[in-house]
Amino acid sequence: MRQMIPVFVYGTLLEGFQNHGLYVKPYQHQAIPAKIKGEIYHLPQGYPGLLEGTDDVIGAILYFLPEEYEAALAGLDELETYFGPNDPRNEYDRIKVTAVLLHTNEEMTTYVYRYLDEEYVRSLGCRVHDGDWRSYMLAQEAE
Repeated sequence: MRQMIPVFVYGTLLEGFQNHGLYVKPYQHQAIPAKIKGEIYHLPQGYPGLLEGTDDVIGAILYFLPEEYEAALAGLDELETYFGPNDPRNEYDRIKVTAVLLHTNEEMTTYVYRYLDEEYVRSLGCRVHDGDWRSYMLAQEAE
């Protein structure tokens, strides 16, 4: 069994969005508010794309039970179109980053899915300047 590294999520996998119900909620988990460094863009398809950057990106770290970890990670890989390291079919890459817990400032290593086609994201995506995609979506709904 591989090392169980928690997963940082920042978009449709957050509680309250459809993919949370499909890919996170079926598994026993704990979600802790956190942030990472990066840039986040809202894409035309209706979900966010994360790029490398120095801004704060707000989300949550997901911890899954050991007996459910492999199945949960496989589902997330499927959703994010991640087939494995350096696979040309990947839409996202699953990488290790340092996340900071919002309530304690504790740092920890997590996985995150980062969008691979930076040119596409920058040209067609809408930059979420405060790094909080949930707030961005709530503001869009209010308009």
